[in-house]
Amino acid sequence: MIRSPEISQAIFEEVKAVVVVTLDLEDQAGDLGPETGLHGNLPELDSLTVVKLIVALRKRFGIEIGINEIAGDVFDTLGRLAAFVESKVD
Repeated sequence: MIRSPEISQAIFEEVKAVVVVTLDLEDQAGDLGPETGLHGNLPELDSLTVVKLIVALRKRFGIEIGINEIAGDVFDTLGRLAAFVESKVD
């Protein structure tokens, strides 16, 4: 479980960009912040797009994401997702 709300602004912006492109949210990009709810809040984020998002994040950041690491809380908010990615990059 990711608990750290403090994330690098650069990582956050890159994760946000991946989410925006993967979920086709260009028209909402300006409204997305660390507290923006993802899973259960964005109708664009279903089980198929979760897989697409994981693949896109793996490619963009060169990280490995194991199946056992894909927990619902990682996708609670954009900030939690960015913190998860940041933990994998470090």
